[in-house]
Amino acid sequence: MNKKILLAVLLLIFFCISLAANGALVFSIAKFQNALAQHEVNRKILDFRNMFTEDVLLSDRPIDFDTRMALETSVRSLNDQEVFTQWQKFTNSQTKEDATAQAKNLLKLLIQRTTD
Repeated sequence: MNKKILLAVLLLIFFCISLAANGALVFSIAKFQNALAQHEVNRKILDFRNMFTEDVLLSDRPIDFDTRMALETSVRSLNDQEVFTQWQKFTNSQTKEDATAQAKNLLKLLIQRTTD
């Protein structure tokens, strides 16, 4: 009888240790998934920032329709209302000075999003 009780106690201890280890693994996986999601958001923002910098700020030629659509699609895929609002301010600029100021604000916002 003592051997059965000892075996049951050992199995119970093993079960509790296993349960604690599984709990720790679930916590680690959840933490990793959050980090992965944040990394994906940062990657999208960096991709848009690079596209904006290369195709708009550093470009010597006017922005064609395809480039404008690619930028518009990219900024919408960010699902960030503040970035999208700033993008609209930039695209709706009427003067060169206003466009320059709005571009600076957009670039500053994009940099802030990736460093937060």
